[in-house]
Amino acid sequence: MDTKGLRDFLFGIMNENNALFLNISLDDETDTIFTKTVEGKNFIITVSPVTADEAIINLWAKKNPELMSIALNVVNMRDLGEITEEEADRFLSELVKRADNSSIKI
Repeated sequence: MDTKGLRDFLFGIMNENNALFLNISLDDETDTIFTKTVEGKNFIITVSPVTADEAIINLWAKKNPELMSIALNVVNMRDLGEITEEEADRFLSELVKRADNSSIKI
């Protein structure tokens, strides 16, 4: 499944569950779904492929969602040119080292 397929699949599921979601809209250009829950909370869901970065794979295997989220942001910052490849590698290496701990200490 590609990005468009996954995005359209998620959009379809959300539309079918109108008891949970209101005001669902899709931006094809950015592969982003905008929605509001029936409780009034707003969400933005962007579907984008993840590069096969070794640190990301290690964090996924260790089932540490908090550090996984931080690692994905580091990869995004690297891809946007906000940090260098070397800086990203250093940050990701530190995240993998901390992944064995049960809580984040930043």
